[in-house]
Amino acid sequence: MPDYRNVTQRANNRPLTYYIVCDVAQKGAIMAHLFLIAGHGAGDSGAVGYGYTEAERVRALARRIVALGGSNVTLGDVSRNWYADKGISSLNIPKSYQILELHMDSGVSTAKGGHVIIKEGYSPDQYDTALANFIGSFFPGRANKVVGRAHLANVNRAAAKGYSYRLLENGFITNQGDLNKFNSRIDDLARGILKSFGIAPAAPVAPAKKKAEPIDGEIKSGGVFQNKTDKFGTISYQAHMRSAGWGAWQSDGLMVGSTNQNRRIEALRIQPVGETDVVVHMKGIGNKEYKNITKDTLLGTVGQNRRLEAIRITGKESFYLYRVHQKSIGWSEWANNGEWAGTTGKGLQMEALGVKKSMFSVEPHVQSKGWLSPRAAENVIGITGHALRLEAIRINPYGKTIKAKAHIQSKGWVDYGMITKDTIIGTVGEKKRIECLCFEGDFEYRVHIQSSGWTDWTRADGVATLGTVGQELRIEAIQFR
Repeated sequence: MPDYRNVTQRANNRPLTYYIVCDVAQKGAIMAHLFLIAGHGAGDSGAVGYGYTEAERVRALARRIVALGGSNVTLGDVSRNWYADKGISSLNIPKSYQILELHMDSGVSTAKGGHVIIKEGYSPDQYDTALANFIGSFFPGRANKVVGRAHLANVNRAAAKGYSYRLLENGFITNQGDLNKFNSRIDDLARGILKSFGIAPAAPVAPAKKKAEPIDGEIKSGGVFQNKTDKFGTISYQAHMRSAGWGAWQSDGLMVGSTNQNRRIEALRIQPVGETDVVVHMKGIGNKEYKNITKDTLLGTVGQNRRLEAIRITGKESFYLYRVHQKSIGWSEWANNGEWAGTTGKGLQMEALGVKKSMFSVEPHVQSKGWLSPRAAENVIGITGHALRLEAIRINPYGKTIKAKAHIQSKGWVDYGMITKDTIIGTVGEKKRIECLCFEGDFEYRVHIQSSGWTDWTRADGVATLGTVGQELRIEAIQFR
């Protein structure tokens, strides 16, 4: 019979309440109840690497932890962004629960490894230590496996509520090796996390033998079928669907294809904006590249029963955003120009697609991360929730007229005038924060400021400024629309 002791003392202010003590516990971690938070989401993709987004990957991991951990795991709402909506501040769970927030790191392609983040000044407890040892062996590469941070919002919110909390960086999404291990051994990763909290994961279940079925299964009723009326726009596209043939043309982010009908897309036609490269991944063929297309072009096959599984679109005169709906997965996050949308090697058909042209692209330089991949202006540019300053941005205007000014730490206001794709707004290698921005152009923008979060959307009229001057507060991210 376990001895339930109400432990009220604190170690370096770390809550130690409601531990379960038994003989078995002496051999390893005391079994905890795990409360999971998946980082980013609700429009914030987090870090991006090799066609994957941090928000989608950590949600996939969270679902595997729940599936293997059963009733010992509670999954927080994955449709929300727990950092942006300050969810921990209003959380009401037993103090005995152990909170784990899942993330992936980003940086240069050679940076790798996983680690655990706790509140600065706290001593790692048994779960932090066990988790750090596991993640350090699963994703090797970091010297410090447990790191104390003083300025992470959710770390501090959890401490204020008296919750036991840690943040887990599951390797680097920008490192091919870390990402491949994450994807190919996600169940091993989930089991290791559970064992760190004393939770015995469910044993692997041998897959049941399936009856032979038609290629890609039977067509199902329900779901959503694309609009049947042609709609042409800036970029237009058309899908050839199993048992339905060519659907109507759609444009500018609207859906072609269908969802939840088990109806594969076999071919696409795209009318691009300027010279564009497209790669599609097809069943039985693999990658098929279409170089330098400038007009209506057929992508894929017709009459061969070959599903499309993934797509990569790279505009040379425009910057694209695109997403796919895939069997068993649903809608992907919006991929940026040159990234993969969809999956390869899993045999999952693409069922729907949306493509749109971005206003322009933005490449951020972030504290300790360096230059990150260019992203569509409509995305969150930079990193929120990690107390990292935005040090510089480089905008490719793709023909737009954009003027910019920035207030930089210890330098004051710098007027960049009319920017080009080579203009660096801010500094590189000087460890200086961008504190305030002013733009002129045909768009609105907002910035994420240290301690206060997102500003309201503001017209880029060349007069209004976003940020602060004289308060020593960093801008952490920016977004345009």
